[in-house]
Amino acid sequence: MAFRLRKFYLPILLLTMIGSLGDASAQTATRETPRFLVYFDEFSAKLSDEAKSVIANAAKRARETGAKGIVVQARASATGKPETNKYLAQTRSSIVADELEDDGIARTMIRQEPIGQTGSSDPTVYNRRVDIILER
Repeated sequence: MAFRLRKFYLPILLLTMIGSLGDASAQTATRETPRFLVYFDEFSAKLSDEAKSVIANAAKRARETGAKGIVVQARASATGKPETNKYLAQTRSSIVADELEDDGIARTMIRQEPIGQTGSSDPTVYNRRVDIILER
């Protein structure tokens, strides 16, 4: 039997999903692994002021908590060619790493992991992001 959502469950589910994504550049942290999310416009690697603020907060938190390292995982949506998206992810990763360095993090502490194309062909902002993960 196929699972069907009743009409009144769908809006609640959508609000929960939207609420979990946060705004254009969000910071999330769990007890085990602090994680900061930097979002990008489609086909862009340009940092917004909000993205720079998220990166600065990640750098500050890394210094305050004595993080052992920082992983920069870059993603691109599945819109376009996979090789172009891989290049875009690499570029986003480098730009975020450069910004972390500008914010006082030693380059030797930063490990870049450009993942490239993720998700479906849905070009939503969630797939166009860099995760900054603080290692303890």
